[in-house]
Amino acid sequence: MTHGSTWDWQASARAAGAQPDGRFNCGAVSITHPRAIVWKRADGQVRTVSGGELQRLAGRLAGALRALGVRRGDRVAGLLSRRPETYAVALAVWRLGAIYVPLFSGFRGEGLRVRIADSEALVIVTDAANRENLGQMEGDLPPHTVAMIGGGGVETDHSLESLMQRVTQEPSLAETKIHDTATIMYTSGTSGRPKGCMIPHHGLITLSPYVTRCLAVSPDDLLFSGADAGWAYGLYTTGLAPLSMGCGRVLYEGPFDVEGWLNTARELGAGHLAAAPTAFRQIAAAGVDDRARAIKAATSAGEPLDAATFEWFQTQLGLSIHDSYGLTELGMVTANLRGPNSVALAAGSMGTCLPGFEIQLVDRGGAPVPTGEVGRIAVRDNGFLLGAGYWGRDSEWAARLQDGWWLTEDLARQDEAGRYWYGGRADDVIVSAGYNISPLEVEAALMKHPLVADAACVGEPDPVRGQAVTAYVVLREQAPADLDKVLRRWVGERVGRHAAPRRVEARTELPRTASGKLQRANLRTGGM
Repeated sequence: MTHGSTWDWQASARAAGAQPDGRFNCGAVSITHPRAIVWKRADGQVRTVSGGELQRLAGRLAGALRALGVRRGDRVAGLLSRRPETYAVALAVWRLGAIYVPLFSGFRGEGLRVRIADSEALVIVTDAANRENLGQMEGDLPPHTVAMIGGGGVETDHSLESLMQRVTQEPSLAETKIHDTATIMYTSGTSGRPKGCMIPHHGLITLSPYVTRCLAVSPDDLLFSGADAGWAYGLYTTGLAPLSMGCGRVLYEGPFDVEGWLNTARELGAGHLAAAPTAFRQIAAAGVDDRARAIKAATSAGEPLDAATFEWFQTQLGLSIHDSYGLTELGMVTANLRGPNSVALAAGSMGTCLPGFEIQLVDRGGAPVPTGEVGRIAVRDNGFLLGAGYWGRDSEWAARLQDGWWLTEDLARQDEAGRYWYGGRADDVIVSAGYNISPLEVEAALMKHPLVADAACVGEPDPVRGQAVTAYVVLREQAPADLDKVLRRWVGERVGRHAAPRRVEARTELPRTASGKLQRANLRTGGM
């Protein structure tokens, strides 16, 4: 069992504006940076929004939503592009004491329907880029009102700009408590029906150790992250949390594109890149140029960062990517820290326990495992976890909490220095001929082969071994005739013959969720 250094949660709460009696509304959090949001639009134009402008916009939007009948406890969904109004809408909903339901703009059909229907959203705020998508399944939704921002829409929709023009006085701030629900953030649905994680008003406070010790941003920094505000990492972790702590944020509207990202980072002076490892792998694949050298700090999260990508950035750019780990339910709980007394970085490690958190790795029976052995990650409930329950599914949340510890489905091991190393999900472990094999370990070895651009491993039924390791790979060039033999030998020499893949299949891409997480279940069922 390990814990990070102590963290004064009450001091963080006071700094964010919480009152001694627990009153706190995160919609009124202070955002002061003169370049709070620098928006690089899809058409190439740049618009800068100061903290004061963002807060004033949130106030007017709160008035517009109040005019649509939004009251305390109502759910308001946001299906929006990457634009400044996305953050202002969240702040506005929270100011009313209502509950914000962020929706990833890449969702389609059932992915949208299940989240909107489950939350029973009274109002859906959207824009022209997403209105047609919403309209395709709107008839299957409970009664609701559609509110447009930025123009467009159909005849029955309401224009938020028109409503804001008629607002004569902003609504008074709802008197909420620090642990009242502010957001329902739906999980990506990698296992079963998506669950709505209820995030209290203290969510921004939960991330203060991460912003301070991992991102380590200052008012002089401009943070670049392509994370969509439909996910916790975009809305909270690299969004309103650093904004509320004095940092500016680049908002890139277009789809991921290495050239577009690097040009924007250099043009706007955004020296800190926070992204999923997939983005860093694609930057590495594009090679080195002067634009890449404009990146002065890099942080990753969302999936394991492979050692090959970490080492490429160190060797080619002299840049260390600080990987981190967290869940929507917990917030960020481990990270490669910046600052004094930080443990040295190691390729492939997801860092040490963040200040204010406590972690233990446990076996199937719930007993702690020795240092160096793989166990399930359990995090003690410190009163400031990012999530506080599942919307309408209390029993499922309760099943996760065991004697004050929140038990994840993720596996890890800890080394003598206190660093954690991701070992996959508990249900991803491959049991072959009596060996427990981590797919992450095999994937990491495959990623170091010069032929392999991406890799995923699963266990498939085998009449002799029980399960056999099967590797799915994306190649950098045409596959040799003996690909199976080449990669089997490669893994056998680096991990062990017991872990070498018995079958290798080359694919053009691997199945991932909208947030970039690998979907091994799809590979096990033969899908994409």
